[in-house]
Amino acid sequence: MITKEPGVLPDSKIYIYEPSVFARQSLINFPFYGDYHCVEPYAINRIFLNTLHLFYIDSGEFELIYQEQRTVLTAGYLYLIDCKVPHVYRAVGELRFRWAHFNGSNSQQFYDYLFGRTAVGLDTGRHPALANDFNLLFQLLCQTPVNELQVNLAFLQLLSAMVQISEGEVATENSTIHQAFQQINDHFLDDLHLDDLARLVNMSTCHFARLFRRQYNVPPHEFLINLRINEAKKHLLITDLSIEAIAEKCGFNSASHFIRAFGQRVGITPAQFRKQKF
Repeated sequence: MITKEPGVLPDSKIYIYEPSVFARQSLINFPFYGDYHCVEPYAINRIFLNTLHLFYIDSGEFELIYQEQRTVLTAGYLYLIDCKVPHVYRAVGELRFRWAHFNGSNSQQFYDYLFGRTAVGLDTGRHPALANDFNLLFQLLCQTPVNELQVNLAFLQLLSAMVQISEGEVATENSTIHQAFQQINDHFLDDLHLDDLARLVNMSTCHFARLFRRQYNVPPHEFLINLRINEAKKHLLITDLSIEAIAEKCGFNSASHFIRAFGQRVGITPAQFRKQKF
């Protein structure tokens, strides 16, 4: 079927498929998919559609505005979006891409898992097997009649490969972030700064802080302060050092800073904590 959308050239194809009752109830479904050859002004500005959307860029440039971010996808990129979230995409010059809308079964869970690991967009140039998986999926979709079980197996293979890649990349990130975690553990009494920790793992400060929090469920600065507070508790209980001396020994730049930080996290002052009996 040929579409008449502005900017879509005559050699483009769109497929409309009505899933079986079994597929609607039990499988991932592909109600619309297509192979587009486009030029400007091809563009989609969509508020809502109750599907997920898979793109594969064969050639050219594809501009996507999604989740408040602008991304230009080039040849070899595979990308997933949730069409229930407002989005815009358009051709930049001449563009060839294949696409499929899908829904049903556990497709939303797969998407949410990948989105949480920032793996909804992957470069098949770095992961060639993904291109093979996508090509197989699209080949099966274009057969007549469509074998719904084979299509689902191929699509699950593609999604599983994306999950495995995301987990591998997260594991690499985790190993890198753990270096900073260990540095804080080993040197929390020293004069540590967030910028220094970010440089240690070759990241921007914001990116480092975000990944650290994702991995350890606490911001790096808060993790550092908590270690210092725990060390201060030991000194309060087993030594006669003054509050000022403990503050200095535990890495706080002043007694007032120590007292404030301690009170915010423990709920009482260091002096009150020292008087407690356990």
